[in-house]
Amino acid sequence: MRAVLVSRYPRVDTIAWKRQVGGALLDAGVDVSLLYSRASLIDQAWAGLREEGWGVLRRYLALRSGGADGEAGASLAYWAEDRGLEVERVHRLGDPRPLCRLSPDVVLLVGADLVPASLLAVPRLGTINAHFALLPAYRGMNVAEWSVYNGDPVGVTIHLVDAGIDTGPILLRERIALEPGDTFESLRRRQRELAARLLVRGALELGDGLARPVPQAADEGRQYYRMHPALRRVAEARLRAQTADVDARA
Repeated sequence: MRAVLVSRYPRVDTIAWKRQVGGALLDAGVDVSLLYSRASLIDQAWAGLREEGWGVLRRYLALRSGGADGEAGASLAYWAEDRGLEVERVHRLGDPRPLCRLSPDVVLLVGADLVPASLLAVPRLGTINAHFALLPAYRGMNVAEWSVYNGDPVGVTIHLVDAGIDTGPILLRERIALEPGDTFESLRRRQRELAARLLVRGALELGDGLARPVPQAADEGRQYYRMHPALRRVAEARLRAQTADVDARA
């Protein structure tokens, strides 16, 4: 099976989980390559601020000093080329020809921009994404924060990508239990680790013909947007209260 990881550079976040995805696929005997789109650093910084708040600046500074996980040359392309994997670089996603040259059976989105329909039509088995909430209830942005704000479980969903926003058929879902002292940053770290495992599992199940996609009905959930800072502070307070309850029951 041929798998293509689609990501973007520069990306203001940790990339360790993306290398984990690529490494696990290689270990499973999958032919892995990378489609890398270019985005301006300022665009990525604003995207990170909108999605994760000011804490993303710490990752930006770490990235400037040698990688968010402390490893010099820590870009995903560097990791791929160091292993002799094929890497296609594009300025923007849109032209399907670079992806066609990689001949993917499955595409895995690992920090990619929105993928146009022209690219979704290329992989034989489909394109899959890790969404940091439990679909179909929570689509869109800041969904971990919205889940906590509403008193609902936090988790990760692996789904096939269609033309909508987080509306494609569901492959895998798993909840994440709250732990004493959890913050949204600690939850996101665990979500990334879980996303890496589930993305690989989803890709391999697609390749083996074992996947059983479950379609989402349009009225089963709603799309959320960037959380206002005032509401985020409320969500943080509710997370502290929920983790205090977990600690008290321990």
